[in-house]
Amino acid sequence: MKKIILFLLLAIPIFSFAQNENATWDYPIKPGSKEWLDVSDFSKRFELLNIPEPLLKRISTEELVKSCLNYPEYRLVFTRNDLQLGYDFIRSMFNGFVELETRPDAGKELMKVYAGYKPDGFDLNSTDVSIGEFMSNFTYIEILIAQTEILNKLNPGDSREMLSLCSQKYKQKKDRQQYYGGIGLQTTALIMARQQGKKLINTKMKHGDQKINAFITNLTFNDISLLDDIVMENDKILSDGL
Repeated sequence: MKKIILFLLLAIPIFSFAQNENATWDYPIKPGSKEWLDVSDFSKRFELLNIPEPLLKRISTEELVKSCLNYPEYRLVFTRNDLQLGYDFIRSMFNGFVELETRPDAGKELMKVYAGYKPDGFDLNSTDVSIGEFMSNFTYIEILIAQTEILNKLNPGDSREMLSLCSQKYKQKKDRQQYYGGIGLQTTALIMARQQGKKLINTKMKHGDQKINAFITNLTFNDISLLDDIVMENDKILSDGL
């Protein structure tokens, strides 16, 4: 353990010095490595993934987004009763997520990456494992974008662009619903539901406040029609310029 700490201490000046050249954090100790396995305590292993404090405040938001999306243990987001609890769990272990939520341009930088995600970008002849991994990456970036701390910092123009992107991607996923199912659709709709909030009047009238609030809070839903109606009303709100 002392050797690992020494390694990280030596690495900090190097990463900090590179700040003017777009400093990065690429997890010098990764799960499964010898250094990782040398630490027997489960919780202390995850401390090895944290970004050193001197770098954390100086790394650009663009690079911080990359580090968060490359978090080696992001799969743990799927280990709780719902994806929000899963995100809360990995957030409690990794300081990069906490820092990202404080950045005023976090949503904008995430949107730049998200724009390049293509719902139909997987090969239909790929293995189930490959397709599942592709869809997991979609879920991961969307649950990150869906955090209110990030959505609330979007300016009106960026918010509209994000909501338009989500609508497009939701419809593309629907075309391949046999692969995505409700699980793959929920996080896309969640971004729209959380961002539109009180404006979803028709959806609330049809499904009831309780069901809408349950979905917004912990992604609980019994019928995909709820997600479809959220997207439909989102589109109307955008077209009406509200």
